[in-house]
Amino acid sequence: MTGTEIFATATASRRADVLVLDGTGAGGDVVGGKAAALDRLIGWGVQVPPAACVTANAYRAVAQQLPVAALLERLGRGDVVGADEVDAAFLRAGLPESLIDEVCAVATRSGEGSSVAVRSSATVEDMDSSSFAGQYHSVLDVDPADRSAVERAVLSVFSSLHHPAPRAYRKSLGIADEGVAMAALIMPMVAALRSGVLFTQDPTGAPGTVRIETVHGLAEGLVSGKQTPRVLTAPEGIVPDGAEVEVSGLVAVAGEIERRAGCPQDVEWAWDGNRLWIVQARPITVHTADLDPFDAASQDLSGHDFTTAGIAEMLPGVLPPLRWDICSFVVEEALHTMFDALGAPAREAMASPHQLLRRIRGRAALDAAAAGGGVGHPSARLGRLVHGVRADRARRRAVFDADTVIVAAHEIESTAVELNALTRCGLTRYHTALVDLVTRAMAAEITVAADAGAIHGGLRRLLSRYGSDSDTDRVAGALTIPEVMVVLSPRASMAIFTGPTWSEVGQEPPTEPSHSSQPDAIDEAMKFIDASPRRPKNDITRWLRLRQVERLTTEARGQFERRERTKAAILLLGGEIRRIHLEVGRRLTAEGVLASADDIELLSVGEFRAAVSGRRPPVPAVLDRRRRRLRRQEQLDPLPQSFHGSPEAEPVAAAPHGRRLTGWSAGNGRFRGIARRLTHPDQPLGSDEILLATTTDPSWAPLLMRCGAMVIEQGGPLSHAAILAREFGVPAVFNLPGAARVLDGRLVEVDGSAGTVTILDEGPSGDLSHA
Repeated sequence: MTGTEIFATATASRRADVLVLDGTGAGGDVVGGKAAALDRLIGWGVQVPPAACVTANAYRAVAQQLPVAALLERLGRGDVVGADEVDAAFLRAGLPESLIDEVCAVATRSGEGSSVAVRSSATVEDMDSSSFAGQYHSVLDVDPADRSAVERAVLSVFSSLHHPAPRAYRKSLGIADEGVAMAALIMPMVAALRSGVLFTQDPTGAPGTVRIETVHGLAEGLVSGKQTPRVLTAPEGIVPDGAEVEVSGLVAVAGEIERRAGCPQDVEWAWDGNRLWIVQARPITVHTADLDPFDAASQDLSGHDFTTAGIAEMLPGVLPPLRWDICSFVVEEALHTMFDALGAPAREAMASPHQLLRRIRGRAALDAAAAGGGVGHPSARLGRLVHGVRADRARRRAVFDADTVIVAAHEIESTAVELNALTRCGLTRYHTALVDLVTRAMAAEITVAADAGAIHGGLRRLLSRYGSDSDTDRVAGALTIPEVMVVLSPRASMAIFTGPTWSEVGQEPPTEPSHSSQPDAIDEAMKFIDASPRRPKNDITRWLRLRQVERLTTEARGQFERRERTKAAILLLGGEIRRIHLEVGRRLTAEGVLASADDIELLSVGEFRAAVSGRRPPVPAVLDRRRRRLRRQEQLDPLPQSFHGSPEAEPVAAAPHGRRLTGWSAGNGRFRGIARRLTHPDQPLGSDEILLATTTDPSWAPLLMRCGAMVIEQGGPLSHAAILAREFGVPAVFNLPGAARVLDGRLVEVDGSAGTVTILDEGPSGDLSHA
């Protein structure tokens, strides 16, 4: 007999405090989420045990009683109240005698005189995005003839709404306690031979796979985790041979429930040997993949070539959402500005945001083709066009913008705006102005860096007539060291603009060289030229060559110094933007919206602006998921220097072979010592050791100045690390993919002049074939 047949007469005279479920559309605000879902199943003709509900109206009447009202007032003040104390308050309040009579009567009819289950059905339960599974209390084997047992069971279910665990769960989802209510669902105890849970989509399996978990007897042990089930999977819903007799019917019923519900379902069922009963169905809230919505979609990467050359230094590490949104906008706008200034033809791929830059596994990569015919770094493009009219105009504009930004950054540093005195509108205006200024600065820095690289290339071509490539690199590198070292502000971001500042982490930025100064580079260059068989044949020719070297050296040093000053200004502006972010974070933390000020970086830029204007950011559960995702991404290796499509499909970079490895020379001299692979600039390194790293950024400066030598897998002679190596006389070799893992712990000699690393210990050379 169905529930509708049993209660055909009772439905005509239902009362607000007790409601019989008959499939006519009981509302979740009255019977709670679980009971409303069961009522919907009854309406669809699914076989559900007879069910009734002590409604949320009855709960609200109990909540108005003095013991419970006082308890709720304490909870509203933020008092910590244990579950036992909550239960005691509801028991003191009790149920009206008339309600107990009605509940006992309907429980007796429901169970046909046998025991019943009294289960929770909160108005916030079995939701599309959160199930609240196991958070509330249910009571089994309740004798409907025992008035005291029935009352205690209903009150136990009601009181569990305010236990510490579900209150914390609601808070993490951003659900306020005000307005939530609890209903108590009454159902007969099914004499189950087998029972369990069916997932119409296996949360851990391939799409289209049905998963059935089965235990003997009741499913409570399975749901609570106390029993280990037998697991059966049905790919595409096809039941394998040997399955129990009820499985085919179960899969069919569950499929119909999913079709009607419109989403994958978690279906709780029981088999009594004759009938299959569905006792619960709710949306699946755990999915197979936890994809990062801020990453580029896999299908958007297919067919594209990507590189991290240059970009990994500009936007290093794993980028939280707010940092990514701002930094990627700034860099992409800067690249567009440079290409427009050069008259580069517009590309369809450049017409929308995040087409030059992509976030992949939390890190930044550059679409090589969209940025210019597969060129790894934008400076190469300008280098090819630098002598054109447009390039000359772009260079002059970049010099003007760079010098303007340098002055503006100095004024901002000396002013020190009191952020806590600014209104929300004032913070928004200041934030927007800084982002606009740093975008202009980034465009200037990229163009100036490209121009410096082009001049360096011209100087190298001039010198290459007189000696080997390694000697040419050594002399050209020494000539282009800026005469004045740029000192960063403690208020500047360390590694990436909008990232943590030097003062924030309690460190001082590098201020003085740790190595002896270089000899006069122009005299050394002329000695290099004079020693060549192709040296100038007379004084006039030598004088012209000297003037040529002096001019290129002055231009290169000027542009390299301007680049470093502009970069310092960008980092200072980034530190100021960071101050705004943390100020907003502190305000939201004081309001109880964020757990800490640093959580502001978990917001997107749109969510940040909305929060500044007074709207609430995503709920804590969403931010917690973003935080865990960032931690997982930080544990992954950096992206390869170049790759096609998704990097997961890329093979590990082949390690260099042999006992002498050759890369790009960057810093002069030789150094012998133990090589240490570091992945973060906070890791220790002795001055007698050799730094190994995949890539570096400005926050590595203290290590770069302190180490005996450096071997960097990515980057080249114009990178930030290479410039520091030349400034401080640190032997350095770049562009040795796979070397960091291979050389870690080995005794090596780094020859920065020749661009070689020689392994000196007796470790097996076969080790060098495995990264």
